[in-house]
Amino acid sequence: MDIYCTQLGMVIDISYCFSVNEGLPCRNTIGCWQERADITALLRAQFTDEQLKKVFSGLAKSKLERIAESIKSAREKERNR
Repeated sequence: MDIYCTQLGMVIDISYCFSVNEGLPCRNTIGCWQERADITALLRAQFTDEQLKKVFSGLAKSKLERIAESIKSAREKERNR
């Protein structure tokens, strides 16, 4: 199943949504897919309650926070080369 991702600005497969967050689903997965599939059942079949709680509880990170984390991660990868 494919869907247009508003964050990436392109069409992606559901498998990307389920693994983008360090092997965990994107926190927007439910909102994006709820009209097209029983996304809650799919998530529960693939992930533990603890994993889902980690993803979907708490406040969402702002776009600026996500960008800063990406920059930090890229710098760390560059240092480890």
